[in-house]
Amino acid sequence: MSIDGNGVAGLLAEVFGAEMTTVRRRCADCHEDHEIGAHRAYRGAAVVLRCPGCGAVAARLLADGDRRLVELRGTWELAAATATA
Repeated sequence: MSIDGNGVAGLLAEVFGAEMTTVRRRCADCHEDHEIGAHRAYRGAAVVLRCPGCGAVAARLLADGDRRLVELRGTWELAAATATA
């Protein structure tokens, strides 16, 4: 059973230190762009995010005590706010 990527928003924010559900990702397999919130999340020994276009693995996230283990696939587009003078 899966949920959408919004269902693991707390874990994503904990791992990356920022809101991640609106981050865009280009799949290495199907080359489609989707927001992380649109990905399918599967919970097991780790959380696995899968591309909503083709089902390829986008990320694996594991909270293990004090450690956070992350494996990312594809291109993740992060935009940081720039300071204005």
